[in-house]
Amino acid sequence: PNDADTDGGGVTDGVEVEIDGTDPNDGADDVIVLTDTDGDGLTDKEEEVFGTDPDVADTDGDGLNDGAEVIIFGTDPLDADTDDGGVNDGDEIDGDTDPLNPDDDSLSPTDADGDGLTDAEEAELGTDPNDADSDDDTISDGDEVNTTNTDPIDADSDDDGLSDGDEVNTTGTDPNDADSDDGGVNDGDEIEAGTDPLDGADDAPVSDDSGLPSGDGVLKGGGGCACATSATTPPASGLWAGALALAGLLLRRRR
Repeated sequence: PNDADTDGGGVTDGVEVEIDGTDPNDGADDVIVLTDTDGDGLTDKEEEVFGTDPDVADTDGDGLNDGAEVIIFGTDPLDADTDDGGVNDGDEIDGDTDPLNPDDDSLSPTDADGDGLTDAEEAELGTDPNDADSDDDTISDGDEVNTTNTDPIDADSDDDGLSDGDEVNTTGTDPNDADSDDGGVNDGDEIEAGTDPLDGADDAPVSDDSGLPSGDGVLKGGGGCACATSATTPPASGLWAGALALAGLLLRRRR
């Protein structure tokens, strides 16, 4: 039970019994096939015995490849935290604690950048374990995940034109709501226009092509502006000329 290959034939006992059907006490019948598709140190046949994925080097995603777990550390390649102590196997190895002893898991796991997220958590989130503020929005990755619930790899989580840091630390707006006051204009546009993104009453309506608020464009026809109407009024000079002509005609008849 202390020797994985009892007969020394080059194939582990489990593979001989469960897959090849050969005698684990007879090295001469060992069928040696060394294919290791994912390069994790276990042959594809061995992965079949252990239940690990022959195409994924780290089946349980704990930072240790399957071969290292089985051959070196004695941890479970199907359980990210073999001792169930609260710290995954990879972090325990990095932190020099025992992945088979839950009592030492109270020690802080590795957090290289000190942002409140372990390196393993950052690997899952896609953040940079060596940069406390991966998206450079002035809020640390840990605070984005644990406090503001913003996206630690997107500087403007709600896409309103203001960075998460500006919304939290300067404007007081909601970094997860593009229109914090629900007035119809997003926070970034309000800041640019000089209105209050926390007061929905001052949200200016969207302008049309005239540059005036929607519905207030220039009137057409005779709406009080200098434009043509259906009836034209003759100029005053024309009226005087007609009166003089009529008077002259009357004088001629009296003569």
